[in-house]
Amino acid sequence: MLKFKGDLSTWFIVFFLSLISLLAVYSSTSTLAFKYQGGDTEYYFLKHTLLIIMSLGVMYIVHWLDFKIWARISPLLLIASFILLLYTLFQGQEYEINKASRWINVLGQSFQPSDLAKFSLILYIARSFAVGNPPSTPKNLKTYATNVAITLGICTLIAPTNLSTAILIFGCSLALLFFAGAPLRYILVTILIGILVVTLLGINAQRRTTWKSRYEDYIARLFDPNYQPNYQTQHANIAIVNGGLLGKGAGKSLQKNFLPHPYSDFVYAIIIEEYGFLFGACTVLFLYILLFFRCLIILKMSNSIFGSLCCLGLTFMIVAQAMVNMGVTVGLLPVTGLTLPMISMGGTSLLFTSLSLGIILSISRKALEEKKLLPPKEVVA
Repeated sequence: MLKFKGDLSTWFIVFFLSLISLLAVYSSTSTLAFKYQGGDTEYYFLKHTLLIIMSLGVMYIVHWLDFKIWARISPLLLIASFILLLYTLFQGQEYEINKASRWINVLGQSFQPSDLAKFSLILYIARSFAVGNPPSTPKNLKTYATNVAITLGICTLIAPTNLSTAILIFGCSLALLFFAGAPLRYILVTILIGILVVTLLGINAQRRTTWKSRYEDYIARLFDPNYQPNYQTQHANIAIVNGGLLGKGAGKSLQKNFLPHPYSDFVYAIIIEEYGFLFGACTVLFLYILLFFRCLIILKMSNSIFGSLCCLGLTFMIVAQAMVNMGVTVGLLPVTGLTLPMISMGGTSLLFTSLSLGIILSISRKALEEKKLLPPKEVVA
């Protein structure tokens, strides 16, 4: 019989997000099924269901492992990330989507190395402040500079074809360093370096015209009274308006036939259209916010520096990506290619999100076990 240990609230959040994912993907892939699978609407649903089950299985296995093993293998994962990112950058346009070659083929399946890079970088940064006797601190300029150099190296390899993911990784890494205790002056200097790198990439990157058009569209949205939304934003807005307070009902979305990638980048719009503001928008937002607060509780419980930093970094990466995706959908942020973690269709994203959540649950399991082993506090009358 399966035994679920660790933070039970986090398990419930994962199960709810998985259920929402199954409903949303089943509805939003109907057009895709007619285009590529001869109208077999069950094909993508069954495939996604299998991926969800496998992801939950990975999460369950990982949550039973000692989370400290990830500190030992994080340098190897980071080296693998660099190699795969270099290969992806130069391997040509075989997996080109929207002029962005982000995938490679592994055993006949598409694989996105940037997801591995996000995962391994957080583990490595957490490890860098947990090893040694005594452990290093973010105030140590050499340790801080090493982490920043590695972060910039990864982001530079990802940015030419996936700027939004590179900015997310850069921001989350800096946030982790700051909360770990890095001086603010270090962070500000690093932000300036990051802006300079993005500027230089913007001059030479293959997708600079796409970046420019999205930036101009966003600025016009904020300041131009005669602004006309682009195709994606327009249909996302229509989906939100159609959803209203209570939604049109499961499977009744109309904009899934018009929105590009309604099962990944804009799945949140389909959720709102079908389940409305109350049961769609607010429910999904609440689950991610709850996940973040459960993380804060877990990291306070953990007696491990590596565990606490891992928990914060991995959760922040998941929740920040979710907030960006939802912000894009409702028009608060410029259009990006970031998916909604644990909900959007995509095997690589599901795999590394489940690995991250499995580690977080392992940290909480260990903390709860240690708490039970402590002698009860004496009550003083």
